[in-house]
Amino acid sequence: MAARRSVESLQDEASCSICLELFQDPVSIHCGHSFCRVCITQNWKGLTTNFSCPRCREMVPQESIRPNWELANIIEIAKSLNLQPVREVEERENLCKEHQEALKLFCEDEERLICVVCDKSKVHRNHSVVPVDEAAREYKFLVLLLLMAEKQKIVTEYEQLHKFLEEQESFLLAHLEKMDMEIMNAHKEILTRLLEETTSLGTLIKEVEKICQQPDCELLKVRPQAPQTSVKALAEHQLGTVCRSGKENVIVLLAQVTLDPNTAKAKLYLSEDCKIVRWGRYEQKLPSNPERFKFHPCLLGSRGFTSGWHCWEVEISREGMWAVGVAKESVPRETDLPLVPEEDIWALCHISSGYQALTHPTVTPLTLHSVPQRIRICLDCREGRVVFFDAVSKTRIFAFRQASFKGEAVYPWFLVRGSGRGKKTQNQPPSTHSWETNEGLGFVPIPP
Repeated sequence: MAARRSVESLQDEASCSICLELFQDPVSIHCGHSFCRVCITQNWKGLTTNFSCPRCREMVPQESIRPNWELANIIEIAKSLNLQPVREVEERENLCKEHQEALKLFCEDEERLICVVCDKSKVHRNHSVVPVDEAAREYKFLVLLLLMAEKQKIVTEYEQLHKFLEEQESFLLAHLEKMDMEIMNAHKEILTRLLEETTSLGTLIKEVEKICQQPDCELLKVRPQAPQTSVKALAEHQLGTVCRSGKENVIVLLAQVTLDPNTAKAKLYLSEDCKIVRWGRYEQKLPSNPERFKFHPCLLGSRGFTSGWHCWEVEISREGMWAVGVAKESVPRETDLPLVPEEDIWALCHISSGYQALTHPTVTPLTLHSVPQRIRICLDCREGRVVFFDAVSKTRIFAFRQASFKGEAVYPWFLVRGSGRGKKTQNQPPSTHSWETNEGLGFVPIPP
């Protein structure tokens, strides 16, 4: 038996996968597989492009065919082997153990090979017995029927999948068209607003220039405080937000997901539209909500996800300490918990020494080829994956796999901590302060 297996293995390795015979004039192609020269030539007959390997289906150039002299030598050695002892063993194995006759019949009742003597015995007298070749033909026919049924099943599943993909394509194209229209409308609205503001500034400039052209005596009598005040007020109102956003590396963005002020630690200051968060040195007097973070300076997004695939972007600062990612709704709020997946937080952070993935038991340092301006967070609730990308270069930064959400809602999670010195804002009562630092972050949610 061992000798037969060895010879069979040698015959398999020395046989062409197209004609199933020993190689004749063997050649190799680019992917490394070998065939008979005639077989591969006939297989590629009529093709001018898209030459593929019959075994692995890898696309290969036609000119990659080259003789395989080593394999040809092995084939010659295989042909010279004396396989007669193996044939004799096979012949003995095809004999009836009881009568030492050839097994030429097949008993359909017992489903086994028998000899002519067994057929005449009392045991098989009333059984359905057919020749071996006839039984083999019937078996092959049954296998063919099963194969055809499986092929039809595959075709049906493929058609269903194709229909599903077409429906998804139509849905996504309609969604993209709607998004494109919303962006165009927002663009037009911004241009209209800028035009109105520019017109107002032009009118004010003309008014001031008209006053300045009056005679000296008349100008000093009028003492035009109103235009001066108007210019200052208008500049602060129209340009203040843009200037402050530039200093803080934060921009105002379209969003479906906003920050949840009820979860923010008291040292975190949110914009009125809840799209921008800044860190301050002094705590605000805020209601002690049970969902508010009491220890770490972090907060959640206003919207949680339990299924599907979702993605949003965060514009971040190059300074200070911050972290972005996702957290389960049940994440503890009042304790000094480790910011790791084992505590239901999957996040990427930035500190003075660089970027890190908050993994357990130790953090994973990250080497980035460029400093990201925006980070894209992708959440796959079904597969339990959280992936971070550089939103500009589309380069993957880090991925958490096999996250355990257990069907619980998962929320965007943010942490901001800075060390800048607070600055009191002008034109406010002495008891009211607005603390600003150069460590801030805003985010750009992308509609799921």
